[in-house]
Amino acid sequence: MDTTTLTRLQNWYLTNCDGDWEHSYGISINTLDNPGWTMKIDLSDTCLQDVHYDKQIDNGTFDWLFIRVANKVLEASGDPTKLTTILTIFLDEIIPNYSDQSFEYEVYVQLTGGPTKIWRPVKAKLISEDTLQITRLPDLNYKDIRTTALDNLTFDKEDIFNYKTSIQVGDNIKVELVETFNGITLTARE
Repeated sequence: MDTTTLTRLQNWYLTNCDGDWEHSYGISINTLDNPGWTMKIDLSDTCLQDVHYDKQIDNGTFDWLFIRVANKVLEASGDPTKLTTILTIFLDEIIPNYSDQSFEYEVYVQLTGGPTKIWRPVKAKLISEDTLQITRLPDLNYKDIRTTALDNLTFDKEDIFNYKTSIQVGDNIKVELVETFNGITLTARE
């Protein structure tokens, strides 16, 4: 499997990790004894959760693959040479053509203007496996702020409104995971 394809799959997985999703869902890749590959991707709570997809190629023992998405799960299998093909179909065909553009991810963006490193939530939609586009900037609420440690909060509730973000609706962002005081948080990459 080439590094680019694997990196792209890792990025899709990371984009969906939010401190909850990864505890219930994920990706599994295994081998078959006939021989071949099998892959399962849980799509629940992602922009692909409502996809219905079916693709089959059956040209004999060493040229076959089956990909089906139903009940919020992508199930795929293929001959020994088809793992990259299966991943490419997922990344280049299913994600860009079947993503629900009304599905919003919660992403935290950094606020600046004070001594404390803090993030606030925004809403975004998936553009590609590793790029999100900001769709909404909800009202800023003190209880939604994230920081690496509660001890880092060196201001009172009113000071939060002195912090600003340069992110605007329509901006494209890349994401990463940051460990904040209340667990793993999906944040815009700095």
